[in-house]
Amino acid sequence: MKPIALLLLTAAACYGGVNYYLTDSLHAIDPTKWTTVGAIAASATGLAAANPSGGALISKVPVPDGTAEAEVLATLTLLHSGGVYTEYLQATQNSHTGPQGGGAYLAFEMQNPTFDTTGHCVANFLVLQGGATGAVSLLASFQHACRNGMTMRFAVHGTTALVWPDQAQPVEFSVTAGIGSPGIGSYGAPAGNAISLVQLGAIARVLPVAVDQRTVGISAFRNRVDVQWKPPILAATSSGLAGYWIYRDGDYLMRTTSTHFSDEAVAPGATHSYTIYAVDQHFNFSTATSISASTPAIQAVKK
Repeated sequence: MKPIALLLLTAAACYGGVNYYLTDSLHAIDPTKWTTVGAIAASATGLAAANPSGGALISKVPVPDGTAEAEVLATLTLLHSGGVYTEYLQATQNSHTGPQGGGAYLAFEMQNPTFDTTGHCVANFLVLQGGATGAVSLLASFQHACRNGMTMRFAVHGTTALVWPDQAQPVEFSVTAGIGSPGIGSYGAPAGNAISLVQLGAIARVLPVAVDQRTVGISAFRNRVDVQWKPPILAATSSGLAGYWIYRDGDYLMRTTSTHFSDEAVAPGATHSYTIYAVDQHFNFSTATSISASTPAIQAVKK
């Protein structure tokens, strides 16, 4: 059982080979592509809340692989503090998180981005699940930096939700899988702020290439084992590498974005097996690469 954990790294976004099947600059709302919920309007700068209650656009375009698993990538124009900006997945056509909201959905939401006097911006980020009965569950919340031109990514693969708050590596959470469509929305946004671009993508299904065992190097010391390897070459259809998950003797040990790790919880004269998985941005795991290492025993001192 692979554990769900958090990995928060600030870095430039990298989107690999994600197949974005719909791209919209939101200068106008195409009714053949979107269902409009509430009060939301397109403009020269993109999608903005027309009033404090706001609204949403839920896609009418089916995900190409016929599933309810997809990714939403949005670019935001943030010129002022304030507002709420939302990405939806597995949403019914009436979904909206605003004050007059409803529907069933998964949502990744940025609330109240706030600029200080030096221009630095911080916002609250939430992962929400709305039910058909109107109940909304808060699955996660955290603070993160924000900026004008930032991106938000949101994907669901099986029972795992993946979010990228303007960073290269995803944060993952366990969710209840549902049915429905991707979408975007906003409410309470000041004039000038907008969702300036949205892209909808299919989930990558090709497993990442496993670490080549022939490239793995091991150095074993009495109280430490060092392991390093060459990164695998990813297929063009990959969503991009998120990192590596490491297991020791069948139990989860750590994850890393580097091509090396050190295990300092070992004893002299012990043998351990290690398993390395390459994991991509859409939470696909490669086949296992297994190695073993033996630490030197303490030699008895002859009297």
